[in-house]
Amino acid sequence: MRALGIWSLACLLFSLSLGGCGSDTAEAPATEHGSEGPADGADIEREIFGLVGRVSEPNGEAVPRGTVYLVPAADVAELAAMPINIFLSPEATAASTLDEPIEDLIDTRGDTYPQAAVDANGEYRFETLPEGSHFVTWVPSVDDQTHFLGGDYCRVAFSTASLTGMRMDIRVSPRPSESAACVGSSTCLTCHPAFLSTIRTAHNVGLQVPGVRSALQDIEPWPDFDEGLAAFDAGTTLFYYACNAGAADPSKCSISNSAPAGTVSFEIDLRRDMGVPLGTIGAYYVELVNRVNVEPRRRYNVVLTYGGALGKQQYLTRRTNTNGTFSYFVLPMQYNYQGDLSNPNPDDYPWRDFRSDQWFDFNAGLLTEPGNQESFDNNCAGCHFTGYRLVGSETDGWSASAVPDLGGAFDYDDDGSTELINTGCEACHGPGSEHVDSAGRGPIISPASLTPGREMAICGSCHSRPLGVGAGMTGLPLSAANEMPPVGIRRADFAAEHTTRVSGDEQEAFFDSGDAKANYQQYSDLIRSRHYRNPIRISTCTGCHNPHANFKDVYGMNVEENLNAVCTFCHNAEEFLTVLEHVNAKIPNGVHDAIGREFRCTECHMVPTAKSGASVPALLDVIPSGAPTVQYYWNDIASHRLNVTGRDRFAEQPVAATNQCAPCHGAFFPNP
Repeated sequence: MRALGIWSLACLLFSLSLGGCGSDTAEAPATEHGSEGPADGADIEREIFGLVGRVSEPNGEAVPRGTVYLVPAADVAELAAMPINIFLSPEATAASTLDEPIEDLIDTRGDTYPQAAVDANGEYRFETLPEGSHFVTWVPSVDDQTHFLGGDYCRVAFSTASLTGMRMDIRVSPRPSESAACVGSSTCLTCHPAFLSTIRTAHNVGLQVPGVRSALQDIEPWPDFDEGLAAFDAGTTLFYYACNAGAADPSKCSISNSAPAGTVSFEIDLRRDMGVPLGTIGAYYVELVNRVNVEPRRRYNVVLTYGGALGKQQYLTRRTNTNGTFSYFVLPMQYNYQGDLSNPNPDDYPWRDFRSDQWFDFNAGLLTEPGNQESFDNNCAGCHFTGYRLVGSETDGWSASAVPDLGGAFDYDDDGSTELINTGCEACHGPGSEHVDSAGRGPIISPASLTPGREMAICGSCHSRPLGVGAGMTGLPLSAANEMPPVGIRRADFAAEHTTRVSGDEQEAFFDSGDAKANYQQYSDLIRSRHYRNPIRISTCTGCHNPHANFKDVYGMNVEENLNAVCTFCHNAEEFLTVLEHVNAKIPNGVHDAIGREFRCTECHMVPTAKSGASVPALLDVIPSGAPTVQYYWNDIASHRLNVTGRDRFAEQPVAATNQCAPCHGAFFPNP
């Protein structure tokens, strides 16, 4: 496996050295002023009181027909005043006219909006413009199945003054045909070497052969990535004790790496077989040992590591189904990178239980195995794989596969080809075969040219904790045909065709405040924020996250010297540039002047309320002197509502007021 990875890298680098055959630069963000427009084809005669332009694909080809709409910013503001209910049924969500700010408004009010027809040359013309600010949006004709609604200027509201007399050329996204197929990220990077940076993102390193990287994986940003595997190298034993079969999922037991005082139900020995080369199945394995009844040890090879960039790592084994295919399962332990045995909650220890009830029958006191319905293949893989396919059944077992790729991490389905079992280029850009077959001029989806609702749905399909329709209605949003949502789907169709529950469970996944307490719900947070249905700039996930770059290099900037740069890119009024001024404007008592450091916007507006790995110590309340101290904890996944939850919620959830660096806040809270 290691040899294959090196050979793949050599091939990839050789192909990159040949030079790009297409654009190798990131798309420029839309400006907030009307564009003079590129010289695409013949010049267009201007309208002194209006707006003209040409609609084209990214390759420069004109897109005939369709209509350009001016969507009033005031109507987006009106939508924003009506809350989005993420807990509606799929049917009610699909019927909602509140949660896709551009498309919903065109659907319901488009007939009343200023509009211009696009001619056979792709040109449109407004002779005059209405007052106010508008989002400039292109809508294809009803018989155009080769393009998506939107355009690269449909997320920023332009004032009449900025548009009048201007030429604004609109770039829209093509739509691949139903027969288009995935080709793999190695093929994409051959022509787009600038985006080799993607191999250093969490999306690309989530699933790995233990201790081995593929040509498309670079863990340099996470130097402790293999910290959990070190416990295997050391021959660690995990003791599962104080177990409660009735406890809420996923934890049933406490875990210690030394013999505990409580009753031990079973043990797991973490082992590295030094006689098996790294990259070979069997190099890492576990043995389950029953401590309630005598029965043979059970050995399971650790075939893949799962996670490592964001606070936790789990471990996958596989078993052979009766029809000869493979299914994969998450072993019952999770390594928490920030875990600490001094934390009061066993879930925050370095090793925590993850669904041990699938591996040990607490009633019978016997080792067991998960049922077919619990496989990684039908519960998780679709949100990680590129070109995901699923076959099988609950009776025969589920078996997933991904697009073959020389730079892929692993031959998941054992067909002789390594596969792209992580989130690659086509997970966001759609299948690329037609683009490749036409030397880069064929259709490939440009998320930046979709409507904000459709671009958000690319991320939101997995970052919303839905329940799907197919393959047993699991946490994957699979359709009845066991297919993941296609790139470019709108939220209404996603809800209707791919879910039986659109967002996380209201009681289990959210605090009463509305903040998320379970992981991967960033989409459900953001669509409820003021940043999404915003009458100035409609923010999507890529408004802050550049999926092509490492998390430290958002917008292509190194933000280590200015941790607020992503926020002040838009919030550039004087009070925000020095955050202390903003804090003093909200809390005008001057007490924060004495703090000798710069504030971070996220300390108040993105408190980590959700939990994936371990909670970490926050405020230690020692006020008043002599009273019992109280340790507060924050979780490890930031809220994306971008609000400030009041300190009155301190006893229920992490809040900004319990920040570790705010000891003075202890005066607000009781000490029992």
